[in-house]
Amino acid sequence: MQVFSERTDKPHAYLFGEYTNPLSFDPIELALSEDGQAWQSIFDNSSLSNVYLIDFDWLPPVIADTYRTAGTRDGQELANSRLDQRDLVLRFIAYCHGDADEKLTFQSLSNFLIRRHNYWVAFDNGGGRMYHVREKTIAAEYYGDKMMMITVTLNNFTGVAQSIMPSTHINEMPNIGLGLPTDTVNYVFNTSEFDVNNIGELPVDPLVQGDYLDITLTGTGSPTIANTTTGDSITCTKPLTTGDTFNLIGVNPQINGQAAGINTDNGIIRLASGNNHFKITGCQDLNCTVSFYFKYLN
Repeated sequence: MQVFSERTDKPHAYLFGEYTNPLSFDPIELALSEDGQAWQSIFDNSSLSNVYLIDFDWLPPVIADTYRTAGTRDGQELANSRLDQRDLVLRFIAYCHGDADEKLTFQSLSNFLIRRHNYWVAFDNGGGRMYHVREKTIAAEYYGDKMMMITVTLNNFTGVAQSIMPSTHINEMPNIGLGLPTDTVNYVFNTSEFDVNNIGELPVDPLVQGDYLDITLTGTGSPTIANTTTGDSITCTKPLTTGDTFNLIGVNPQINGQAAGINTDNGIIRLASGNNHFKITGCQDLNCTVSFYFKYLN
């Protein structure tokens, strides 16, 4: 999957001999995607060739607590706690030829960032993470008719970041900042017991949070997949034969691409942050793939 531009002449700070390069800094590359798969880089948008992202702020996580009273007991007690939505603030600088060019540049950046649907944003210095956002505000500050600063506020409504790549493809792009261990991580297994390393800062919970988790199992027998770390398990009560594939996509089980909730014990699987020990019983000649996104506070 290609996230950032493949250009070999990306905008960059002035180097010796580059007499026509006006930049004194390395701009940050911003990429957008509506599905997290097909990406568009700002460097590939010809209408924004004079617009450069100079900074963006990771605002700290927003904790939303709910309290309740208990009869005549003094004070309140914590009922639940969750991560609330937060803002991402982007700052652009644009070099223009005049007043009309400033207006056209502002319109082009607005068209690039304002969309009908939610979308993902990623930054080339953002540590392999992406944010699910909606555009909130965009405002320009003019310095004559040749330069302007544009501040864009995006609403990260999920309150968290996640890896651009799922676990099974994590090595397909640089991932400095994700917390990958120095040894090789693996998410494809052919043994009955194995460890799944959730290197993210947050658990993966398909039931409560709606997180993506795709467990694919082939083999023969009636398998029980158990995460002994969290105590979760699911059993496929219909015997699998050679060529059958059992999938648990979130909380929805499938056999050979068909809904199979009636053929399970309605179990679920979640992942704790860190190491998760899995044990599969009742199945022979198995092959298991665990695909999910790593989640981060920032």
